[in-house]
Amino acid sequence: MSARSLAEKLFGHMEAGEVDEILGMMTLDATVSLVPLDRHGPMTADGAYYLRELARSFPDLLVRVRRLFVTGDNTAVAEITMDGTQADDFLAVANQEKHFDLDQAWMLRVTPDDRISAVIAYWDQNQLYRRLGVKRLDKITITAG
Repeated sequence: MSARSLAEKLFGHMEAGEVDEILGMMTLDATVSLVPLDRHGPMTADGAYYLRELARSFPDLLVRVRRLFVTGDNTAVAEITMDGTQADDFLAVANQEKHFDLDQAWMLRVTPDDRISAVIAYWDQNQLYRRLGVKRLDKITITAG
């Protein structure tokens, strides 16, 4: 499977809320960097927590891949847009049933045996907070479950 196909498959699983399937695509020591959240660590902990929160809080999540290319070192780079309506608290943001759309950039490092060894994601966290109706950013603290 190509790095491109693997990335498309990951985003399909993300849209469907299939976290275990995503984790099954990873190497045992895969890492994640959720840069806007300043969370860097094992995919099985930090990544899984984020993805489960996303799936639980946005059951109608849509993930649109706007641009996807693969670099010479087999890193899939994707520009995506996530859309959804908040149905539960999300990373310490109280549910106000707000709709959000958020452009993001994801990089997936793919091994020669078609596993993902690293995930790095970027987005504008302040834009996400505005979309979800957060009034005071100094009151937001994110802790792992």
